[in-house]
Amino acid sequence: MGRDEGSAGADRATTPTAGPPTAGAPTVGARSAGPRGEPEGTARERILAAAEVLFAEHRFDRTSTARIAAAAGVPHGLIFYHFKTKMDLLLAVVQRDRVTTLGELDLPSLDPPQLDPPPPEPADPRRAIAELWRHLTVVLGRPSPVHRIVLQELAVHEEIRRRAMESTDAAAAVIARRLARIFGREVPTPEQVAAAQLLTFAASMAPLLDQPDHTLVAPDALAALLARGLSAPDA
Repeated sequence: MGRDEGSAGADRATTPTAGPPTAGAPTVGARSAGPRGEPEGTARERILAAAEVLFAEHRFDRTSTARIAAAAGVPHGLIFYHFKTKMDLLLAVVQRDRVTTLGELDLPSLDPPQLDPPPPEPADPRRAIAELWRHLTVVLGRPSPVHRIVLQELAVHEEIRRRAMESTDAAAAVIARRLARIFGREVPTPEQVAAAQLLTFAASMAPLLDQPDHTLVAPDALAALLARGLSAPDA
């Protein structure tokens, strides 16, 4: 067992000064931008940004915390001040991406004016579903370092597989609520929940096929299919 995992206590006990960046490691400075362009103003943010890049490029098990610290421009021991273990750091990287993605899935610009309770969608389900699919393929279908990390690690680390399923379920729940509003419902039907799960999986497949856009499935054809199925009267 290496120093990163077996000597975490020693790492937390000492706080060495940050050395020069490891050769080939990207440096994330205090004024640099993270993977999504946000300013990296704190040490914790710089650590997360550096870990995201390095885990994606070199995989989790082949990336040392010393290399992450050098890339982030922070003392090595500071990583264990913010994260108990290297796995906790990996999970924080995945969670940060999940929060961002879920926030983008339910953009106010796609919703009717916010009233209480929310009014139903306009009376054209096909158009609304086509626009929803286009939006999903942008948010879920774009390649990202975290997509790559999850695909690389889910077969090796059970916790990553569990977090990936939680993220998929959370995204499908957002989409199901959206479909319910499209058809004037407050609560999604089982059919709308199933459709949301299929849409989530389909949109997330785009990066695997190197086709991160809505041409993977024609929006209008998909909308016509779902509109017919989801507008059927309840049994």
